[in-house]
Amino acid sequence: MGERDWQSNEFDRHDRLAGAKAWLARVFGDGENPLAWGFKIGSFRSIPIKLHLLFVVYLLAQLIFTLPGNRPGIDFVLPRLIAIVLLVIAREIVHTIAAKRAGGSAIEIMLWPMGGLVPPQYPDDASHLRCTLAPLIFNLAMLPLLAIPLYLLTRDWQSLLINPLTLSSPDSVITLSSGETTWWLVSLAAVHSVNLMLLVFNLLPMYPLDGARVLESVLSRTRSDHRAQWLTVNTGLATATAVGLFAMVMQDATALFALCVVCGLICSMHRRRLQFLATADMIPGIAASSFPTPEKLDNDDQHDTIDQEQIDRILAKISQHGIGSLSRKERRTLKQATESSRKPQ
Repeated sequence: MGERDWQSNEFDRHDRLAGAKAWLARVFGDGENPLAWGFKIGSFRSIPIKLHLLFVVYLLAQLIFTLPGNRPGIDFVLPRLIAIVLLVIAREIVHTIAAKRAGGSAIEIMLWPMGGLVPPQYPDDASHLRCTLAPLIFNLAMLPLLAIPLYLLTRDWQSLLINPLTLSSPDSVITLSSGETTWWLVSLAAVHSVNLMLLVFNLLPMYPLDGARVLESVLSRTRSDHRAQWLTVNTGLATATAVGLFAMVMQDATALFALCVVCGLICSMHRRRLQFLATADMIPGIAASSFPTPEKLDNDDQHDTIDQEQIDRILAKISQHGIGSLSRKERRTLKQATESSRKPQ
């Protein structure tokens, strides 16, 4: 191999490594915030729509479960998976529209099997509850539109139910009143069961489910935002523990148990964030005022100038995505600002 060929191969190898690193950066970001790990599948009004890695794993696991020798089959599972993706996208777009009409904003729409992982930013407490209820109202409005035709076609009220342990419809075959079954009937039943599942289980007060966000919004009307978040997080952890223990002693409750585990972990992440904010005296909303402006810093004691706008951005990032979303540089800046704020002026 000549020197020119060797150099060409090295350049190709370098390009492949650079491409792989760029792809990993798009999926995992800086790698420090698990809630930000996702694949972009599109956008809505310039807001990126992403499937969280957990959602992708769930979809793949459901498809693998349909391999020969397992039940249910692909003709039963595939309509359900399509329904989950479409309904979750629809309800979170409704959520985003409600927030933007109220004057809020959204950085991205991060999806997981039960809805959105990252809520939009709301302009005030009054719009917080209204916008948080929007996806639940969407599922509630869809309920009669799906349930009534399904019952008229099957004449079987059991076709309208879901199994709370498996988070899905019963495994029995859905048939018309004449005894026949068709792909469009299976699809209609799948959309109905997914919509009902999203409505019912999002009422649980566990982050990141809508029930926890509604509870936080209600509590914040009579308490400080920080106190409301603490109460909501502790309620979520208690709920995840209780429902998880119930799922452990029940048969065929793996899906419900997995839901409790994921929600419990996310509640724990929120709790750690609140502990950090409380320890550093950086409660969202009043945090920025606790730091000195650049003009007040003693340049003799401070080698690097701390920009107040940078601190505000870091605090907003913590409030929105959690402490785990900070990069090493942002952590150093925050630590530096915290130490400076504790020095006597």
